[in-house]
Amino acid sequence: MVHVFIINPKYTEKNFATKLRDRLSKIPELTYYVFTTGAAGDETELARTIEEIFEGEQYRIYCCGGIQCVRNIINGLRDISKVEIAVFPTMRIKYLDALGPQSAFENLEDLINGSIKRVDYIKTNHGVALNVVSFGIDPYIYRVHNNISELRIFGKRLPWGIAVVYALLVAPNYIYNLEVEGKSKVQKASHISVSNVLGPGKDYLDKSEYDVTDGMASYMLAYRFGFISRILFAVRITKNKIKYTGEGGHDEKAQITKAKIRHMNGVPIWGNMDGEQVLATEWKIEVVKQGLKLVIPAGTMDERA
Repeated sequence: MVHVFIINPKYTEKNFATKLRDRLSKIPELTYYVFTTGAAGDETELARTIEEIFEGEQYRIYCCGGIQCVRNIINGLRDISKVEIAVFPTMRIKYLDALGPQSAFENLEDLINGSIKRVDYIKTNHGVALNVVSFGIDPYIYRVHNNISELRIFGKRLPWGIAVVYALLVAPNYIYNLEVEGKSKVQKASHISVSNVLGPGKDYLDKSEYDVTDGMASYMLAYRFGFISRILFAVRITKNKIKYTGEGGHDEKAQITKAKIRHMNGVPIWGNMDGEQVLATEWKIEVVKQGLKLVIPAGTMDERA
């Protein structure tokens, strides 16, 4: 087994690669390679090259960073179902909550000795996402954050806080043409998401609902007009105090396998895929059941099951 680590400096500390190489060198009889990319997004091309180099061999790719790093890597693979993917997180990744404690995935030795579990991912006509595809407020938050990322010198939370407030103030309520599980409708919304594991609050969804192997994703639609209404929604959602309706209300939630989303007037809309922003006229979304071979750290409850 060849262990291939991909690091993007944007998602890791300055000396992360040096520390990682030092730890790997102390593990007996381990065949490994460590690649450091230059800029965010380079992981995609690197993953494609690695797939070609190690074709016919048994190998595993380790995504070192956050959810965006994972997404960039799996988007570079020609056949996602054949490559073992391990996530070595350097920041919180909500998707992992469905599989075990975050700390388990941060244990390098247990990750190397882990076993494979087939899990779901989300496929679109504009690439794939491990956890979420969303529209409305979410893309606004990320786009604003990317434009003011230099403010991180004052702390990581400041640019995020500014981006969230700005998005809640100005993100429009679009009128969408929706097709969810084969049912079509026109609906105004400030936020739409299709997620394997919902966020952002730790109590946003009861963990008994976390299942990334059933081929289903959580579909949520919210229609909130005005800053105060959206603030109240954001607070309530992190405390799991939203009363959802099945269909036709201000806040809808359902378990789905596929959806199509477009603006009523056919204009392009921004979509967020695990932190990557894409502008497109039509979005086709489908949950791929157990299509990804994910490494579960040795010793976790999920790995022993």
